[in-house]
Amino acid sequence: MKFFLTIYVCSVITQQCAIPPGYPKKQSGYYDCVRNGLSESYDILYQSQFTEEDIVNNRLYPRFSCEQVNTIDPSQGKDT
Repeated sequence: MKFFLTIYVCSVITQQCAIPPGYPKKQSGYYDCVRNGLSESYDILYQSQFTEEDIVNNRLYPRFSCEQVNTIDPSQGKDT
């Protein structure tokens, strides 16, 4: 089963979330999606353009979701 990983960077102050460029990303399974969601959301918040001041002043926090991708198998006409 395939999943789409979507990461959000949210602000408590503005009560809004933004999706970084490159998301959603297709994942090969739920386990990989959760593992990559944790890892990539950390990297986006702490190892990218955000400074400690940005994170504190805007009360930024990461969020992610793993949504199942329903695909149709053309040979069988069934969801996979």
